[in-house]
Amino acid sequence: MHASTAIKWLHRATTLVLLMLTGAYLLYQHSINSPPDDRLWLKKPLTEDITLYITKYNGGGATVSDVYRYYLGNNTRTLEQLGESEPFLVSDTGNARVNGSANTVSVALTGRVYSFTNSVLVYSGGVAILPAITLHATGEP
Repeated sequence: MHASTAIKWLHRATTLVLLMLTGAYLLYQHSINSPPDDRLWLKKPLTEDITLYITKYNGGGATVSDVYRYYLGNNTRTLEQLGESEPFLVSDTGNARVNGSANTVSVALTGRVYSFTNSVLVYSGGVAILPAITLHATGEP
């Protein structure tokens, strides 16, 4: 009788630990993969097919520097759709000079660049556009 009781308690404890680990893992994944707490800062058409979207991070308060995310898309994107995609530029400045012509986008900014990629795919009218993005960044003194 004692062996079966010990096995039952061991089974219950193991099940409880596994449930807690699974719950913690799901909570962690949700917090990591949730879209950032951003608001739309600027929407600017660059070309006929490409629109620039800049969002600003709302969280952090006075102790966290401003974070701006730069996205490219067609002119019908929503803030929720932007949150599901990756920005091509993340910086601490929201006043970068961004210009576009044909399939070329040029960015010039003064400030800190947290991340940058020149591989962005924009869909316009069912056609995929891969614009060439050039970045000229100057650090603040």
